[in-house]
Amino acid sequence: MGEREKEERFNRLDGAHLLWASTMGATFDLGVMSKAMLVPSMKTAAMRLILHLLKKGTFPFIDGKELGRDVYKEAFDVLNDFIFFATEYDLDGDDKGLTLKIDKDKCMYCPTGVGGALLGTTICPYPMLFSVYLDVVLKNGYFMKKIEMKKQPNGSYMRREGEFDIIDFAVEDDEYFKKVVDTLFEGVKRIEEAFEKAVSDGFITEDDLWDRNYVPVPNTDPQKYTTKFTEFAKKYIQPIEDDLLERDKNFRFVVLVDDNGYLPSHNTIYDKPLTGDYKKDLLGNRSMRIFNDFTGITAARHTRKYLLQPYPRDVGVLMFDISSEVKFRGKHWGGLRIGFKV
Repeated sequence: MGEREKEERFNRLDGAHLLWASTMGATFDLGVMSKAMLVPSMKTAAMRLILHLLKKGTFPFIDGKELGRDVYKEAFDVLNDFIFFATEYDLDGDDKGLTLKIDKDKCMYCPTGVGGALLGTTICPYPMLFSVYLDVVLKNGYFMKKIEMKKQPNGSYMRREGEFDIIDFAVEDDEYFKKVVDTLFEGVKRIEEAFEKAVSDGFITEDDLWDRNYVPVPNTDPQKYTTKFTEFAKKYIQPIEDDLLERDKNFRFVVLVDDNGYLPSHNTIYDKPLTGDYKKDLLGNRSMRIFNDFTGITAARHTRKYLLQPYPRDVGVLMFDISSEVKFRGKHWGGLRIGFKV
């Protein structure tokens, strides 16, 4: 790197770049940097990052586009605009895989590029972050695919060739995700049919199904509410939710919410009698609550075929939430949500 390039880099470095590069260098010097530490921490960081991009409205939805260099570059450009990981990078790929190539002097976080001290390792936090990020981009583009880091002969997920650090990713069919999506669509169909049956059976009127007058339940924390369709959900919807929940050990919840995020009847395992103990009831009885956090209200109101979001639950668990809209007689009523961990 020439003196002019060094000066340009210096002028573009901010506190976050210096802090992260210093942290990486220090953990390496202390001998605590390892894949065992970086892989799970970067998976969590990627999910938080994706959630932030969704909140900002800058997440790259690639619906209908063909997998190839242009799509991958579009996704990486959005990411680089956000965290500015490199002043320059190159990539290539197709529907089978992709390769990302960064000159060590172009990385804005690596101690090598920022401070000039070459680390004697190819351990890097970015392969997992990039992998999780791209995986969610593809899945939200309606691709039943998964992206995984390719392990190199030395056990690392990055290889070094001369001045370049190179990360390879494989793209493969994701049968498990297809199963999740199929389960979601099945649930939507069954719930919409349950709406029609309940109305035709006279169990509930159409007007009551559209009730949005949330009546507070006294002495509940978090606050609970009743509506004219709460009893309907307990009888008609909860059995469907429970059946779908039992389909997969990775499922944490399967719930119907209205277009304001109101959840009338949670899965039976989260619908236990109230005890008055806040900590027990927070997990044990989650019915009749309004989940209008960002992930919840987005799941309740979007009209995409489906939407995959990271979901930080209020019980301290980070997972994925996939949702699809539920209609009643052609009109958007709310959404069906499946929370799962993989």
